[in-house]
Amino acid sequence: MKVVLLGPGLMGAQIACEYALGGHEVVVLARRPDVAQSRIERGFETAREHALAGDAEIEAARARLTVTRDVAAATGAEIIVESVVEDLAEKAAAVQPVLAVAPEAIVATNTSSIPITDIGAAVGAPAQTLGVHYWNPPLLMPLVEVIRGEQTADAAVETMVETLQAMGKRPMRVDRDVPGFVWNRLQLALLREAVWLVERGVAAPATVDAIVRDGLARRWRYTGPFQTAALGGADTFERVAANLWPVLSRARSLNDLRQWLDESPAETARLRERRDAMLAADLRADRAAEESG
Repeated sequence: MKVVLLGPGLMGAQIACEYALGGHEVVVLARRPDVAQSRIERGFETAREHALAGDAEIEAARARLTVTRDVAAATGAEIIVESVVEDLAEKAAAVQPVLAVAPEAIVATNTSSIPITDIGAAVGAPAQTLGVHYWNPPLLMPLVEVIRGEQTADAAVETMVETLQAMGKRPMRVDRDVPGFVWNRLQLALLREAVWLVERGVAAPATVDAIVRDGLARRWRYTGPFQTAALGGADTFERVAANLWPVLSRARSLNDLRQWLDESPAETARLRERRDAMLAADLRADRAAEESG
């Protein structure tokens, strides 16, 4: 299958690597091919570093991947993966020239917040457009949201689900196009409450991080919120909700988040290295379990 990648930032570059490693012919359209190529090489290095692919696999994938400014190279593409900035006009401007040379292609947008229905209308291909929302870092995160717009054709959804599964991903079907889809609605709801707790002096940011990371996440790794409620008992959770839900935050915006964050290069590098190593270990364990049983 021929895949075109638009928006080769750090995330888009890893997505391009994944399709190439999955056996697809990949064309990366970039305004600055040298920068895009460098990011792609970093993606391949991530795959090598975490034993997701060997040298021979990476060399074969590299041979299937082309970085260019020339839209004509996208002729005949079957999937357009759009990962440009979160701006509807810019997304449409990036996708439309590719649809002109690949009019039957599925448009798989990696938007985090713009309605899929709006993107389909803006690019002029509503039946072919759907959300394929990756999470950072794409090579190390197995789940991908596949979001249906109001006019997305069933065939487009099925093709994307099958394509992702063949690459070892776990596509999560999102059947309605709501703001934030599923992942970001959950993520931002938790962040909203975390900010409320810190703003009001209930706990320090480090304490909130530890409770989520080493408490909630440790258990949620094995039982999601509905499964956890089932284990605790519906009656218990209903009583707790009756007490808590009426008093939970009604925040409408997120302001001055940076005051609680350590964004220093040293700290972010340390966190990213630790996160990637642990996510890679989880991913290898998942694959080993699937192969053994």
